[in-house]
Amino acid sequence: MVESVDELDGRRGQSGRNEMDVAKLISRIDVSTFANEEQRAEAVAAAQALVSRLETPWEFIMRTCMGQPALGAALKIGNDLDLFQKWQDEGHLEMTFQELTVMIPSCEPDLLYRILGHLAANHVLQETSIAVFKPTPLSIAFASPVYNEWMNHFYDALIPVFSKLPIYLAQHDYKAPSDPTNGVFQFAKEFKGDLFHYYREHPVKGASFDLVMSSVMAHQASWVDIFPPEILFETDIGGDTPLVVDVGGNIGHDIEKFREKHPDTAARLYLEDLPHVLERAKCNKTVNRVAYDFFTPQPITGARAYYIHSVLHDWSDDFARKILVMQRDALAMGYSTLLIHDHIMADQLAHPQTTAFDLTMMGIVAGKERKAEDFRKLIESAGYNIIKIWTSPQAIQSIIQAERAM
Repeated sequence: MVESVDELDGRRGQSGRNEMDVAKLISRIDVSTFANEEQRAEAVAAAQALVSRLETPWEFIMRTCMGQPALGAALKIGNDLDLFQKWQDEGHLEMTFQELTVMIPSCEPDLLYRILGHLAANHVLQETSIAVFKPTPLSIAFASPVYNEWMNHFYDALIPVFSKLPIYLAQHDYKAPSDPTNGVFQFAKEFKGDLFHYYREHPVKGASFDLVMSSVMAHQASWVDIFPPEILFETDIGGDTPLVVDVGGNIGHDIEKFREKHPDTAARLYLEDLPHVLERAKCNKTVNRVAYDFFTPQPITGARAYYIHSVLHDWSDDFARKILVMQRDALAMGYSTLLIHDHIMADQLAHPQTTAFDLTMMGIVAGKERKAEDFRKLIESAGYNIIKIWTSPQAIQSIIQAERAM
């Protein structure tokens, strides 16, 4: 463990120094410093707050308006050059710049050096000595499709949307979009139709989008770690009745996590999404796959649980309400439960990931993140009562448990 601030302060007093060696203390902190994920996440939040207190306005502007966009470009260029994948093929070894020019012959050497320099300056790579570079755990992760596909999505969808967002809002009297077919995404892409129709018409980009969305599912705290699934078995009538229906479950990461925990229930689990999404499903083949549009009545009736993850934030209230109403009649009174897994914005000082998702959802699908009171009004207006909101110190998202009220 690193020395505490108190310990360093004590050494300062003993030596008569007037300054505490904060930089030395910080340099000795890494992931291994913390006993659990909750402590690590708290430290990240504290470190980000520390930077905001230490930066001058000029440093903030340089980082936000120049450094971060340049970093995004450097990552995309590195990804396009297969830098991270090729480095993985070489065993993630420390390499001289000359060795790297041989590994990446398609890039002009001087340009490659400039890209490597910015990646190292932002701690994506480590520059161990002049013109000698070493991968970091972060850059090693970028060899994975789960992460490098985000760089493609960033340039294909997010940058165009955010670059047009100020113009769109100015032209619409600063009113948030609510029509998923006529929002910022359509303005940026010059496209008629919602995001999901766009990806159906552009299947290569659609496959990329599915991978990005699956990474969101795979790298957030699992729903079975937030909501205790054992509760579902307390009043389960068993037999061949449906147990869990994953509504709009994409390629099946969430339902697979439940199956792995309770493998004997696979025949009673249902993954629902549009046909072209189900074609790429990754969950075990023993799980039932049902083509379903959640704006139509739910076809699987009487299940113990209907689970909806990161769906409602894609839609403004009228559309989200319709999704909930379409599920309601399938729920058995006094037996079935509805589980809504989503961000719940704090009334004050919301998590920056939640606020980022909020503006992103507004831009790409005219959706939004909601506060607890917003969810209560929405859920009750669709004919449900909230039973409990489940949270975990390791999770940014929460799970709202509700039951049919009518």
